[in-house]
Amino acid sequence: MLNSLEDAQQELIKNIEPLAAEPVSLLEAVGRISSTEILADCNMPGELRSAVDGYAVNPDLSGNYDQLLVIGQLKMGEVPNSPLVPGQAIGVLTGGLLPDGAVAVIPHEKVQIKDNYLKSLEFVKPGNNFKQPGEDFHKGDLILGQATRITPGLVALLATFGHGQIQVYHRPRVSILSLGSNVVPCSSQAARGEIRDANGPMLASLVKLDGGLISSVELAGQKDMTQIKTQLLQMLEQSELVITTGGTYTDGINEIHVLIDEIGARPLFREIPIQPGSHNGGAVLGSRLIISLSGNPAACAVGYHLFAAPALRALQGIEPLLPRVNAICSSRYTKKTASRRFVRALATPREDGWAVSILPGQKPSMIRSLVDCNALIDLPPGHPPMEAGLEVSILLLDRSAV
Repeated sequence: MLNSLEDAQQELIKNIEPLAAEPVSLLEAVGRISSTEILADCNMPGELRSAVDGYAVNPDLSGNYDQLLVIGQLKMGEVPNSPLVPGQAIGVLTGGLLPDGAVAVIPHEKVQIKDNYLKSLEFVKPGNNFKQPGEDFHKGDLILGQATRITPGLVALLATFGHGQIQVYHRPRVSILSLGSNVVPCSSQAARGEIRDANGPMLASLVKLDGGLISSVELAGQKDMTQIKTQLLQMLEQSELVITTGGTYTDGINEIHVLIDEIGARPLFREIPIQPGSHNGGAVLGSRLIISLSGNPAACAVGYHLFAAPALRALQGIEPLLPRVNAICSSRYTKKTASRRFVRALATPREDGWAVSILPGQKPSMIRSLVDCNALIDLPPGHPPMEAGLEVSILLLDRSAV
């Protein structure tokens, strides 16, 4: 069985194929992942246009702009039907088409009009305030790459080129199952010995941020193993990925491992030596994935970012692994690491690189460190206590940060 994080991640990714593509309206496309690339089918702008409200001008035969006859005003969307000849000017609007013969556009506040003649109040350079054909995009330019997350800016670009519908990968369906027998719904009044379900809502939120669809969030509660097995199989029928949290671990037997074996799933990795969350695991049943995470909230969140999130991204055809950068840590960390440890942290970009600070509440059961967490400090096995000012390797949880 695999025994390193990187081997486990690669084994997981190796067993994932991107989901099929589907067409979506451009109005529903933001946040989705493109399944095909799109090239510009024309120049943008396609023709010479004005960049300002003002006057298109053609200087007189002496090259002067101090007495040009104003021959009219072009309306927005109007196509010029005659060229400007030397000594003429015509009013234009921002984005409007320019007539042949136009040498520049002078903003309306930079001219003086008297008796229908225009005098420029500024030096006029040929081409001033032109939107040149193709200055934004040329025909054949890539405007949307495959496996690209659709942003509002890309929506505007695609709309400009006439794409009212695009092809995107299906969103992965995800079910979440808490195996803890003492876990009750978050809206319930927890009796003594019980705890409210924090992992289910947290994981559902993370899944949505990573582009997934939540099929169900369920608790095993007091069900026996046969009933939980049935519950797990039903969840696998309706989801590409099932994430389980918690479960018993007694006498060297892990409850989720027993369940995975009994339903006939093929284990991909188990018991990866990292902290927090050394009992994480992964399995596959047909094309359906199972990721098992710790029941402790902080350990559960770390396991999600290291295993479940890469699976979700791979299902959508995008780079599965988190970006890694070096950062200067402003905090001390007094604990020596026996196994590899991921410390919840807050990373901040600076002009000279990244800075990172360790968040309070580092026990696996504590939620405090998750509130502002946007990075994981990766400390290797046997790392000594850490003084402030040390350069460390961090994983950025927000891929858009780099």
